Amino acid sequence: MKNHAKEGYHIAAIMDGNGRWASAQGLPRLQGHTAGVATVKTLLRELRDAPVHTFTLFAFAIANWKRDKEEVEGIWQLLQHFLEHDTQELMDAQIRIRVIGDKSGIPGQVRKTIEAVEKRSQENEGLLLQIALNYDGVDEVARLLKRTLHAGVDPNRIDTEYVRAHLDTEACNEPDIVIRTGMKERKGKFSYWRSSAFLPLQSAQSVCVGSTTLWPDFSIKELQEIIDFADPDSRLFGGQRM
Repeated sequence: MKNHAKEGYHIAAIMDGNGRWASAQGLPRLQGHTAGVATVKTLLRELRDAPVHTFTLFAFAIANWKRDKEEVEGIWQLLQHFLEHDTQELMDAQIRIRVIGDKSGIPGQVRKTIEAVEKRSQENEGLLLQIALNYDGVDEVARLLKRTLHAGVDPNRIDTEYVRAHLDTEACNEPDIVIRTGMKERKGKFSYWRSSAFLPLQSAQSVCVGSTTLWPDFSIKELQEIIDFADPDSRLFGGQRM
């Protein structure tokens, strides 16, 4: 069900550019992820006054397990620290926290902390913060199919509403805008958009916007500029203007 505690939009973000931000400053890649977490915390404070009711962040893809072991372990430690040490501030702000993705593949202690934070914040009525961890959109569909087959669901029951209700995200709360930071600057006629398997079904009607800003440098000001640029209220959803 859509979070109506606050009017506004569902913004989803692929937080790209942490490693490049660190490398540009001669720092270890993990320092870039640390700076990226700081950006998230700043945005969450400032989103209280922004037209946003849901904020979904792509924090760790299943494909990210291919990265250097030290970097991967460091990312999970940063997430654990964030969930342990920033929960009270999130609670004070009435932020509700949900994690989407294949939780069975998340390191045990992090998974326990996630479950505790989700339970603690489940009655909060402010911003919904969704964090995509060990996530891949195709894997999400595969897990949905496995659950459906295991439950012996009558095929006649399976329609678009059934699918929306059984994805990792909440039904009827799809992103209005999907942002990818850290896009390379391009000259000439064409640019491109790459989703990295982030919310492929949920973003079917989203406005997708790329920014060359690296995630640690992303700000609430740029987010507002993107909302104005994307103008999600102008979408026709298959209809036509009179």
